[in-house]
Amino acid sequence: MTDTAATRSTTHILFIAGALLAASHLANEWVKLEQPWGPVWKCSGIVVLGLYALSQRAILLGLGLLFSALGDVLLELDGLFVGGMAAFGLAHVFYSAVFIGLIRRDGLNKSGWPFAIAVLAASIALGVWFAPGQAEMGLTIPATAYSVIISIMVISAVMSKAPLMAKLGAVIFMLSDTLIAVGMFAHQPVPIGSVWITYAAAQIMLAWSLSRKA
Repeated sequence: MTDTAATRSTTHILFIAGALLAASHLANEWVKLEQPWGPVWKCSGIVVLGLYALSQRAILLGLGLLFSALGDVLLELDGLFVGGMAAFGLAHVFYSAVFIGLIRRDGLNKSGWPFAIAVLAASIALGVWFAPGQAEMGLTIPATAYSVIISIMVISAVMSKAPLMAKLGAVIFMLSDTLIAVGMFAHQPVPIGSVWITYAAAQIMLAWSLSRKA
């Protein structure tokens, strides 16, 4: 085996390990590990996916994954919910930078306009639906800012010529956050495990497709 092949094999193992670790955290819906092990388990797979992206020299993507991992931890700690939102907001800034970089390099995906408009319309509609709950919790400003940032990320994804997997990952990420908001702000039940399934799937899809494209 050549050195290049060995390196490629090692990085693929890193990706698989990260994906499996991220997927495995679904079990914590039932296990419910105490701190600090719960948050450590929660962020571990995303950290490894971030290291995989960095190993592929996808620096912005890697930073996005690592800030996501930071957000995973902060959301689990008392009084740091807004800090967690801020960390994820920064992650989406990095993801947006990746997609915008692809647009600058490859041009706009002109067929993406209907999807971009749909994302914008959905974001506005959801914002109106969640507004009373956000106000009740004193989160109107940070939640609105976060909604704008993730909407920009998804719109930049669908307007780019990124791989389809990356675009789906961006959309599924927004779906995951929407499920969280439905429970928090609309006080409606969501299926057990649905938030983590969509979140982990989105991060895995972004890590794999953009590491190989960016």
